[in-house]
Amino acid sequence: MLTNSCLPRHHMACADNRIGASHDDERHSWIPTLQASRIIWKQTVIAYNAGSKNPAMSDAVTSPTFALPSRRYKIKKAASIGFAALGFLLVTLVVVPHFVDLGLFKRTYLPRVEEALNRRIDVDEVRLSLIPTPSIRMSSLKIFDSHPGNAGSTFFSAQQVQLRLRFWPLMSGRFEVSELVLDKPTFNLVKQPDGTFNYSDIAEKKTSAGARRETRKRAEAPKASSDGTAAPLFIPGNLRVRDGQLNVISKGQTPVNIKGIDLSLRDFSSDAPFPFQASFSYPGLKTISLTGDLDYQEEKALVELKNNILKVHDLTLPLQGSISNLSATLRFNLNLRSNNVDAKPIFQVLSVFGLAPRDTEVAGPMDLYMNVTGPLNSLVTQVRGLFKDVKVHGKRALKGTLTGDVSIRLPVGAGPVSRRLQGNGKLVARDGELTNVDLIKKVERVTGMIGLSKDEQRQATTFQTMETDFVIGGGYAEFTRLYLINPQMEVTGGGTMTIEQPTLNLTVDTALSPQASTRAGRGRVTTFFKDKQGRIVVPLKVVGPVENPSVDLNAGKLAETGLPQNAEKGFSSFFKRLFRSR
Repeated sequence: MLTNSCLPRHHMACADNRIGASHDDERHSWIPTLQASRIIWKQTVIAYNAGSKNPAMSDAVTSPTFALPSRRYKIKKAASIGFAALGFLLVTLVVVPHFVDLGLFKRTYLPRVEEALNRRIDVDEVRLSLIPTPSIRMSSLKIFDSHPGNAGSTFFSAQQVQLRLRFWPLMSGRFEVSELVLDKPTFNLVKQPDGTFNYSDIAEKKTSAGARRETRKRAEAPKASSDGTAAPLFIPGNLRVRDGQLNVISKGQTPVNIKGIDLSLRDFSSDAPFPFQASFSYPGLKTISLTGDLDYQEEKALVELKNNILKVHDLTLPLQGSISNLSATLRFNLNLRSNNVDAKPIFQVLSVFGLAPRDTEVAGPMDLYMNVTGPLNSLVTQVRGLFKDVKVHGKRALKGTLTGDVSIRLPVGAGPVSRRLQGNGKLVARDGELTNVDLIKKVERVTGMIGLSKDEQRQATTFQTMETDFVIGGGYAEFTRLYLINPQMEVTGGGTMTIEQPTLNLTVDTALSPQASTRAGRGRVTTFFKDKQGRIVVPLKVVGPVENPSVDLNAGKLAETGLPQNAEKGFSSFFKRLFRSR
């Protein structure tokens, strides 16, 4: 309880109040005391907040002091709050997926996919996970073929399909897909006898059916939104395929299996080009990759390739073009053009498909033009190569410097590649020599018997120029013109060669040089073989495998020369001994 006493520093004011106070003032004498008490109380508050006690202050106005929380206490409290929040988050991540109705997903979206594909879908398990990204994972997904000829077979399968979802829409029960990930998918494309593939029914569904479904969806949209049980499934902007496989199956043919398919498509949009990467493996080749941008034009059902780079077997080539008719059978129009590329990897790629001998070494610059056109079920690949002093070394034929122009055309279809291949070309080889050991021995033997020296015999296996014009078709290469010249002989002729397991069937006229003709021209029989220039011209037939052909006199040509029958037999026997296989 406060008293009427004054503090020392206020005693003058109190004395004045006592001396000069009137009777009326005495009735209000409690005011200065109250003022003094008010001053004392304020100082008490200051002393309390400072955590100290004023010694001059009465014990009646003092109270115990309180210290501020320590730093350790604050850290412990913050850590407790943090651990509690983390525990709550972990519990949420574990518990929430059990309260999300995946039956909604199965009932709403899988039937839509089945209806769109017109195929039965089977999936082993559907799970929701929130770590590390909210996603729906479907294991052992299978889509069955609906084509009558392939009923029950698998059209598509995947070890796992992952639909990555946006978090906040998921919390409200909506499934918004941000990315689709396919792990180890397998596509089985089957070509039917009529030339169509087993996916054609997807693209060729009747427009009227599509219109009816769209009308039904619009009619059901208000109802679905009102009860909150349905939500739109957005087209994912991102797509990834990991370790996929594509099997192309044609009746009566060996299946084509493309493995190790990886695909990454980011920021899919119909408003602007978006980036993508694709790669796959093919037996006998290094990994083939394609990177660049795709421009999807929805109104035209078209995808245009922009700034694309194709890498295949040490080759880096620009690729451009488009894929159209996306709502039906795809149509391709792809073009590749590159100048002064190395011919070596190109021939290595061709050898994988049986279009070039594996034991031929090729190196040097060439221009390459290639285009792939037509619908998917009847694609046509056309390739044109311009050789610019390309060094060629074939162990079974020849070596030299090659120039010329070759065009080939390969349509998709039944039968082996060698029979479907078409084309033509004109090639010139210079400053070369034969590399077929057996043929060299035969040439050296016959030239030696007609009197040529060792050096001249070796010259007979070389050439200054070798030219050929040819046409490819029906599994054959037809040489419409063959020409070879060296210091000892000049050879002209033509014939054919099978492309698969190359086998020759050539007829040639071999004209010896004037010097060689003089040494070999002693005798009456040789007069039947001399041309107007006095050279001996011997008609020959070359038949058999490229590795070791047989060389004989051309009997039909001999009959045209008017050679007596007994002389013909003797001369034929002579050449058979010279050119017999050893």
